[in-house]
Amino acid sequence: MVRAALSGCLIAALASVAAADKLVLTDGRVFVGTVSVEEDTVQISVPYGDLRFPKIDVERIEIMDTPEQEFRKKLADTALSDPNALYELAQWAAGKGLSRQAGDLSGLILKLKSDHVGAHKALGHIHTGKSWLGFDAAMEQARGKLEAGSYAVLLEEILPALKAAAPTRQQALQAMNLLADTQLRSGQFNRAEATFGELAEAARKAEPPAVDLATRSAMIAEILHANPDGMYILRDAYPPAAPLLGTARAHIMPGPASLATPLVLEAALRDEAKKEIEAGRKFLDEAQKLAATDPDSANLKYAQADQCFQRADAMIPDIARAHRVDIARRKIAAMRKDADADARDFDEQMAKLGVKDMAQQPYNTMLQRLIHHLDSTRDDLKRIIELAQAYPKELVLELKWAELDLTKIDNMRKILVTELDGRK
Repeated sequence: MVRAALSGCLIAALASVAAADKLVLTDGRVFVGTVSVEEDTVQISVPYGDLRFPKIDVERIEIMDTPEQEFRKKLADTALSDPNALYELAQWAAGKGLSRQAGDLSGLILKLKSDHVGAHKALGHIHTGKSWLGFDAAMEQARGKLEAGSYAVLLEEILPALKAAAPTRQQALQAMNLLADTQLRSGQFNRAEATFGELAEAARKAEPPAVDLATRSAMIAEILHANPDGMYILRDAYPPAAPLLGTARAHIMPGPASLATPLVLEAALRDEAKKEIEAGRKFLDEAQKLAATDPDSANLKYAQADQCFQRADAMIPDIARAHRVDIARRKIAAMRKDADADARDFDEQMAKLGVKDMAQQPYNTMLQRLIHHLDSTRDDLKRIIELAQAYPKELVLELKWAELDLTKIDNMRKILVTELDGRK
């Protein structure tokens, strides 16, 4: 039964593999690849290209097994009921780059022996307490232990295993973020500062860059550097007092408080976010003054403002969303102005088209101008839609208007193109 299952998941994929050849030259050089013999030359295909040598320079050609073929032979000689023998073969396969076959073998080993440590580790499983879990499940459990205050077991056992087992760069960032949070919650402020700094750098270098994580982590590192004892002075109650059943309640009152407390860290990040918002507002004011006379400079100011608001949102999600929506709305208004101007030009040209008879060439030229106006208007509408789609709830009217107008433009363009093609 085991052999039948193994045949299905391992052997079937190896049914048609080409043999590898060893080409030995008279000067002692050796190449491994696929050999073909021509009239006066011998060609060998290697990973970096095809090589040709005169037959006189070839000492011998040896047929070799590919790793897949060698795996099949080893598999036939392996006791399929012996977990340790299968594990030895799985390690060999992994070393030869046969990751899928190695993974299939590890899965089979666990069916034979559910507590096989090597197979669990080969599959990226993490040992948490009495069970083995996949990375995502282990991360979820680790976050629960963080909230429960189980810092020692996280730092000594679970987090090192998570870091070692992370299958992707993004998951490695998750593990590093959890490590930094655990160090901070446990009062290891110097270590937390260093880890958040490393996390910010790793997030910036990730593909694609994790911009928000990099910004937030870098700011936490700065806050910890400025407060090495882990104490932060809250100027206001946090979260801001809000009516609750006719009374006001604050979780943390103004004064000194430990950054190991999540709400205190959030309050510190909020203070920094507010600084970014204030800087962004100044750029917005400058952009508004320039919009009528110098649109290019205004757009530059908008971009600088948006960068400030993006940093603020990275620290406290959506704290600056209203300002980013305002920027999008202003840009859309400017684009609408350009689109309307193109539309007026189009209407004027259309009005002239049927006033008098025109020769074919001038008529075709007029059609091409009209299509050009439509294309310009269409480009503006596409940019409007792209901007509005980022804020579909707040800019729903702008989005719908642009989509309707774009449909009309596309229909009109088809008519003009058909007319132009018919006149050629």
